[in-house]
Amino acid sequence: MSHPLMVSDPNIRKQLQLAGLRFMCSRARWLESEAKILGISLKNGNLSTAEVDSRLEEMGVLHIVYPELMVCE
Repeated sequence: MSHPLMVSDPNIRKQLQLAGLRFMCSRARWLESEAKILGISLKNGNLSTAEVDSRLEEMGVLHIVYPELMVCE
């Protein structure tokens, strides 16, 4: 079975994979930066826990922080 995004040319596929990996790395650096900012703001009392939870939800990472609360029953 062929995936709809399948690229048959191995060189093009490799370039697309490398581009995807570079994107992942840049996204990880951004996420680390945002986490540090939120952590410092929370620690210094500039943000409440509810505000941090809201930001985590906006960023789409609340399920990573609280995986046990995100399980559907």
